[in-house]
Amino acid sequence: MVLLTGCEVSDRILELVPQPQNVPQAQLSPSSAQSTATAQMEAQVRQQINKIRQQKGLVELRNNEKLAQVARNYSRRMAEEKFFAHVSPQGDTLSDRVEAEKIFYFLIGENLFTSTNIPKPVPAAIDGWMKSPGHRENILRSEFRETGIGVWKVGNTYYFTQLFLRSL
Repeated sequence: MVLLTGCEVSDRILELVPQPQNVPQAQLSPSSAQSTATAQMEAQVRQQINKIRQQKGLVELRNNEKLAQVARNYSRRMAEEKFFAHVSPQGDTLSDRVEAEKIFYFLIGENLFTSTNIPKPVPAAIDGWMKSPGHRENILRSEFRETGIGVWKVGNTYYFTQLFLRSL
């Protein structure tokens, strides 16, 4: 089973950037993928997306660990709470999740993918995204400069979240 959901792009410009405040740390440390295997998958997604972007004459997306942690946390939530959507059952959106972590941006986007019983989920995710107009648009959007990828596995099901960012 493979599921894709339409991409989400938010191009809200934040007029006032609040001063940094003491914010509780995320439950996982910034570099903590679920496992070595999922960390390797995250790196493979980034490498393959950047290869596609290079072939189209676009700049590579830089890894943003803080954004990757937001992506990991959301993939984990989808897995644990058994949902698959850009808006969580609690109603929070991509913008809400990113802004909660004090990440400020001009433009942000999100691609989601889930699969069950697929032996090689990374190529399946990339292929599915490239065949979907909205997901493909996020991947090839020249304005994006950074990415954060989070992969979470429960049983034989993988949840992928790829975030795209153009920061302030």
